[in-house]
Amino acid sequence: MAETEQILTTEVGARAAKEPPARQPRKLVEIISSQLAALRAYHRAVLETEAVEAIHKMRVTTRRLQASLDLLEREMKVRKLKRRLRNWRRRLSTVRNYDVFLELIEKETPSRGRARREQLELVKGILKERRFHRAAKVRQFLEDIDIGALAIKLGFLEPSIREATDIALVHDDAHNQAPALEATSETMELDERSVAGYAAERLDQRLEEFQALAAQSHPTNNPAELHQLRIAAKRVRYLLEIVTEMGYGDASRALAWLRTLQDRIGDWHDLEALEEEIIAIVSSDEFMKQHLAESSRMLQAAAHLQKKKEALVSRLFPVRPPRYLEVTSQRIARALRRNHTSAREHIPSNRSRAKT
Repeated sequence: MAETEQILTTEVGARAAKEPPARQPRKLVEIISSQLAALRAYHRAVLETEAVEAIHKMRVTTRRLQASLDLLEREMKVRKLKRRLRNWRRRLSTVRNYDVFLELIEKETPSRGRARREQLELVKGILKERRFHRAAKVRQFLEDIDIGALAIKLGFLEPSIREATDIALVHDDAHNQAPALEATSETMELDERSVAGYAAERLDQRLEEFQALAAQSHPTNNPAELHQLRIAAKRVRYLLEIVTEMGYGDASRALAWLRTLQDRIGDWHDLEALEEEIIAIVSSDEFMKQHLAESSRMLQAAAHLQKKKEALVSRLFPVRPPRYLEVTSQRIARALRRNHTSAREHIPSNRSRAKT
């Protein structure tokens, strides 16, 4: 147990040391605008290259943007937009999973004997073919995605989006369709201090949810339990990233710890998903008839993955969030509330406005 915590502390320290220097605080509007620009760039890269990194970056960006939109719940209707981002990410995940599987096999192959390498090479060939077909289907889905339309719904018009929109508006006007200029020609305005108040509530909620799951966690191979814990850690992490970028304090140590935990559970999940993929392939009657001898070797590879999963679980538990995670979150929540409260104090009452 002590050894587990020592290893985790070492990893967290290394991550914190690599944290980039603090940048100038940015408004949530600016953060969302940059996230939209990044999403559009990665979307284009996926369509043009189908590269592993582009797919990964687009998935991460949808999650960050979703976390930012979560803070707009009281300002505007964003639930449908969040569901849309989640749907895009899930589609991308069906390709990303194969990229992870192939990366795992590449790492395993050099250090294994001839028999094990043959097992892994067979699995790799099948996975590459599946990745190719899956990527083609996802590409068709992504071609219908319009990041500019998403930006317009939010009230963000970057120069290129604005130019394309202006052309469309002129075209519509020529056909006497009276486009809604007010809805699309202005950049969204937010009451940033009101957002700060909601962000404080959300941070308290996210931390409480994570702490409850961590306290209930125990050594397990149940994918659902580990998945919920990982999702809760991600929610705290991405929210902390946003509010610290908005200038409400430093959370580098807390973020490093959350990323380390997230990566550990992710490593376990990747092995679990690869094991299930191998079993699903072998379980096919058609495949087994055509590859009876190979099926046995593939199941041996799956058995090896089970041993690696057990080793990861032993390193993961018990999950004990460090005290500084709670202290940091509470400190940042207080800073958010102070901003929100000061804004309310500076708003004149109806009576005082009447006198003036």
